[in-house]
Amino acid sequence: MPRISFIPRRSTLSDWRSIARRRWPILVAAGLGLTLAAWAFARDGSEPAATVAAEGAAAQPDSVVALPATTQRLAGIELIAVNASASGELIANGTITYDANHVSVLSSRAEGRVVSVSADLGQQVSAGDVLAIIESPLVGQTRGALERAQANLEAARRNYEREQRLFAQAISSQKELLEAEATFRSAEADRRSAVAELGALGARGGRGAGFSLVSPINGMVVERKASPGQAVDPSTNLFTVANLRHVWITVDVYERDIERVNENARAVVTPSALPGESFPGRVTYAGGIVDPASRTFKVRVELENPGRRLRPGMFAQVRIQTPRLAGDTAISVPELAVQEMNDRQVVFVATGRPGEFIIRPVTVGGSTGNGTVAITAGLRAGERIVSSGAFQLKAELMKASFGDAEH
Repeated sequence: MPRISFIPRRSTLSDWRSIARRRWPILVAAGLGLTLAAWAFARDGSEPAATVAAEGAAAQPDSVVALPATTQRLAGIELIAVNASASGELIANGTITYDANHVSVLSSRAEGRVVSVSADLGQQVSAGDVLAIIESPLVGQTRGALERAQANLEAARRNYEREQRLFAQAISSQKELLEAEATFRSAEADRRSAVAELGALGARGGRGAGFSLVSPINGMVVERKASPGQAVDPSTNLFTVANLRHVWITVDVYERDIERVNENARAVVTPSALPGESFPGRVTYAGGIVDPASRTFKVRVELENPGRRLRPGMFAQVRIQTPRLAGDTAISVPELAVQEMNDRQVVFVATGRPGEFIIRPVTVGGSTGNGTVAITAGLRAGERIVSSGAFQLKAELMKASFGDAEH
């Protein structure tokens, strides 16, 4: 290779920066150009492989790339160790939500106006606690109907009892007795109807048009939209009360993995907002239908929430334990670590010598989520591969290859 020399002169810091910007691609290409002959020779199968593929993988020739430390830094090369888990797992991302069995969204069941508010955001409440007082004309009318029904029932009851005594003394006829009984039974039905209507409006007890909006569960007020004087109707959500001791997270899993996810499977949830912390959970639902657009199905994981550290809305990674499939190596690598060269998918494996890498053909399985893919053949647990900078490394190899072809 021709040696490049320069005539010394006094150089400024900006001169050196300019030279570095212009010449680092040349240095990278020069460092990689030496490997192209070996790469082309190995690609044709005329040189034995530098290493062998993982056990069970088809033997294919590997090529060795040697890079100086400066070139590695310029290409931004970073290494990771390949690990194999003791059991299979699927990785997906999702957002933590309320446990739907322990959350209640409250609104007025009748049109009206908020008179006062008794609960505030973040307040712990018990089932039956009053959150707000609301006045509604409909509630007032229904209570008036109940009072009339109560008065009519009392009058009908007394008349029926009187007719029973008269009939026993042969003073009143059976027809009059039956008519009195029918009136009494009708009055009873009217009263029951008015009580049921008040119950449906959430206004049992009390007088006039005012009634209490109460919490149906124990929990925390996580949303408040009620204000005194506010006009409300059944479509106006005023409070959300949730018990945060349990939460859910729902993720999408590709249909090809439908047989791998079972209910009661163990899962580990790692929130992005709590680095280094993981929470155990279990699968409580594995969707019965597949979305025709995304080709995924829903998987729900339920988990305990000690100390209420998990908050609905948090983004989190979910690792679901799955049965190991036949031939599954349980090895996953970043998608960006896998590059395509000469119609083969390869990764760059560190040999253990400084700056030396093997171009290793691999067999890629499906996506395992979170930007990783499964490697079913070609890698062993414990090997170190280029994770960041693999694309730049491939690009420089191809660039140098084109340069040699021109000469």
